[in-house]
Amino acid sequence: MYNERLVKVLKLGAAVITVVLVFILGYGTASVQSKMKPKAVPSTQAVQKKGANSPKELKRKEVEDFLVAYYTRKDLGENRNRYKPFMTEGLYTATVSEEDKPLEKTYQGYVVDRAYQDATIYIDTENKMVISQVRYSQLILEEKDKREGKSYTEQGTATLRLTYSETEAGFLVNQIEPIVLSDGTELTQGSKLDTIPKQ
Repeated sequence: MYNERLVKVLKLGAAVITVVLVFILGYGTASVQSKMKPKAVPSTQAVQKKGANSPKELKRKEVEDFLVAYYTRKDLGENRNRYKPFMTEGLYTATVSEEDKPLEKTYQGYVVDRAYQDATIYIDTENKMVISQVRYSQLILEEKDKREGKSYTEQGTATLRLTYSETEAGFLVNQIEPIVLSDGTELTQGSKLDTIPKQ
């Protein structure tokens, strides 16, 4: 009734197709898994390269030298030539643009003799970031450019996050951001302040 030869050929063909499909699926799965696994060899090579080059670390003295140059000035913009060597070209241009804004120029001649006092410096060497709490003093004049007239000395503080870029010449400040540090005692979002009941 059935052609026995045709049935054998169909069975053999189905078996061959099944073997080929199993082989293709196995090979495809293995190649996908190998691509998803992180390779240990490049990371080992990266560690060896770092060890061979022995990268420089950002030092407190470098940060403090920048802060002295940045915060010590007779008047607005007078210290540009001193802080320029510590900055990337992009940051220097942005800082000069900020100093040239009308709001900053308003205080020129009134806020003078700014002097760096000291700083608390926290260095994250891995990410090349610094958080510094800078203390400085400055003279506030009542009349523009009249140092012999009425004036008073003001003590100021600033908290900055400095991001550094490593170059062949060393580390350069790439970004300056004013930040606010908290000791965690303030209210967090969503918490309530207990009120004192009226008596």
